Amino acid sequence: MKVAYLDGIRFYRVMYAGIQNLLDDQEYLNKINVFPVPDGDTGTNMAFTLMGIIEHIRSRGHLSLNKLSHEIADAALDNARGNSGVILAQFFQGLSEGLEPYKEVNTIQFASATKVAVDEAYTALMNPREGTILSVLRAWSNSLIESAERVADFEILFSTAKDRSQEALDRTPEQLKVLKDAGVVDAAGQGFLSMLQGISNFIETGNIRKLPAIKSDFSSNALQMTEQDMENMDFPFCTECIVVAPKIIREDLNKYLRVRGDSIVIAGSKTRAKIHIHTDDPGDLFSGLEQFGEVTQQKVDDMREQGKSIKAEEKVALVVDSTCDIPVEILDQHHIHVVPVRLNFGKEQFIDRVTISNDEFYKRLMESKEHPQTSQPPPADFSRMYQFLASHYESVISLHLPKVLSGTYQNAAKGLEGVKFKGNKVLLDSLSISAGTGITALEIADAIEADADFETIREIAERTIKNTKIFIGLKSLDSILKGGRLSLNKKRIIDLLQLNLVLSITEEGYLKPKGATFGRKNPYDKLLKFILKKVEDRPVKRIGIVHAMIPEIADSYKKVLEERFPGAFVFIAQICPALGVHGGIGAAGVAIQYGGEGE
Repeated sequence: MKVAYLDGIRFYRVMYAGIQNLLDDQEYLNKINVFPVPDGDTGTNMAFTLMGIIEHIRSRGHLSLNKLSHEIADAALDNARGNSGVILAQFFQGLSEGLEPYKEVNTIQFASATKVAVDEAYTALMNPREGTILSVLRAWSNSLIESAERVADFEILFSTAKDRSQEALDRTPEQLKVLKDAGVVDAAGQGFLSMLQGISNFIETGNIRKLPAIKSDFSSNALQMTEQDMENMDFPFCTECIVVAPKIIREDLNKYLRVRGDSIVIAGSKTRAKIHIHTDDPGDLFSGLEQFGEVTQQKVDDMREQGKSIKAEEKVALVVDSTCDIPVEILDQHHIHVVPVRLNFGKEQFIDRVTISNDEFYKRLMESKEHPQTSQPPPADFSRMYQFLASHYESVISLHLPKVLSGTYQNAAKGLEGVKFKGNKVLLDSLSISAGTGITALEIADAIEADADFETIREIAERTIKNTKIFIGLKSLDSILKGGRLSLNKKRIIDLLQLNLVLSITEEGYLKPKGATFGRKNPYDKLLKFILKKVEDRPVKRIGIVHAMIPEIADSYKKVLEERFPGAFVFIAQICPALGVHGGIGAAGVAIQYGGEGE
């Protein structure tokens, strides 16, 4: 049947079909991802970007074509992830501009709009390269323009353009040496072709649900990447944000970004700019961007960690949030993946231990007139992490803050809900915080590295959660008061009685006093004696000591605890900013993992 016009309803359907086909291929796209860096996430980024579009327009498929294309452009900008995602966002921005006059289009009008879209896609990059998705987009648009004058049927038009796009994709290894050396085509270009295949299948069959996956002659094992490739990167952080202002001068923005990294892509309009850049200091970058407008939707991925995930031999991935206080070198050693909590001082937003360090946070805490606030990672942060891991691991275990204390657990659940793993996926409430979550994570990591089966790992995790206790002492109640977790009247009574509360996590996950010591002289010695009395002579496997800018106290605790429990593994970590917001400077804690059955 001849398809002579494209309106909003039809455009929604072809978008849906194309995106669904790309989702089927995202794992393969990750495996052939070698340009601009071999971080194995092109499929995940394109899928995340496009699924964000579908979620946004799902209830808007009835709109006219020009209105729908505008909604698609906005959704693409908000959800764009990675180099490929931001290029697509600018492509849809241009397509929206090209379709602006039309409630529906014929083949000539649509082909003309695609030229605007492709031209805009090229402007997104400071140094556009042929042999990438840009070449595939250009070949597709050129074919549409050449054929539209004599072809009034979208089915024929799209079929011819898809073939031309395939030819352009097949040429990409000849245009980029890195692709030829790896024996692959451009991953983002392949992703766009996946969309075109899905669209063609839908037009031919009218069936959105039953779409065959694209077959490729390239081996899924073509990508050979070593950790050394990623470790030596000059700009290891894949960084993104949106800048909003009444007027953004693109030339000034380009000039600022050009000296701060590479793989720079900018999408958007004169009032909203989506920025993608690989840089070495995300915090400094975000701070500098504030001169151009309000900086929102900050996102940072460490590509070195992604590289390690690609090479990991374990079948099960372990995910925690950034309140899991473990030294960085131990996190790296065990390939534990971290989703950071967010925090802010007034309007200034930060990503826990990514765009603000512990030292910077506690310095601000002392000097700022505004008390910081925390917010849980949004579901999108978790979803992006899980989608990436699903391409490289069979299963996942995700361990987080108690659900009664934070929305982090609930957001992790939302993020995990729509992600499919070949094996199993489970979300666990740590029923602890800080180093308590940390020593539980280490026990799980040991089981994973021992290649235990998933159910065994889960049983070990659940048993360890029960066998782990944490005890926390605060130097001052000021931060917990400012954070709204303690009333002024209660603080006055505690101060009057010179009580030093010892906080712990209940079996239900609540943070409550476990007891108290008396007198303000030598409070840290009293805290340690309190903890030792609680532990008594029970066997101890691991101990995590945490502190907020009192390293000498942590060192003294370590010496005592190693002597008391010579067989235990003991580590020291700083309390992360997200927890320091509530504990304040001078807080100290000890997490104990018992070797027996627990209390």
